[in-house]
Amino acid sequence: MNTSGSLRSGLTACALAAAVTFGSPTTASAAVTDIGVLGGFGLGFLQYGVGCTYTVAATGAPGDRVAFTDLVNGQPGGTFGPVVEEEPGVFSADWDPAVTGRHTLSAGGVSTVVNVATGYDFGIICFTLPEQVHLPF
Repeated sequence: MNTSGSLRSGLTACALAAAVTFGSPTTASAAVTDIGVLGGFGLGFLQYGVGCTYTVAATGAPGDRVAFTDLVNGQPGGTFGPVVEEEPGVFSADWDPAVTGRHTLSAGGVSTVVNVATGYDFGIICFTLPEQVHLPF
């Protein structure tokens, strides 16, 4: 019995089993080249508001798997709806910011920073004001 050949065959079988079991790692958002937020109306530098919904869009490779993240001081800052490929290579999702502050929105290593204040949703438009100004309701 050739122990060297048996060992080699056993290692090869283990490697093949691992490849079949674990497969190739997916590269989610690997080809993203741009990210941005659509919409938003406010005074000054604050364009986005808690209580309002916006569309976040990213440009990537057609058919890619894009995942969006939102962090404020290292903590989750909002939620995203399902990601849809609107046209080849253009991905979007609804974004609902949950806290005020500077949000870092990311996909595939590309990010943008936006300021979020308190939002006032009037149906057609969501309006934001600087923190020192509040509506009487």
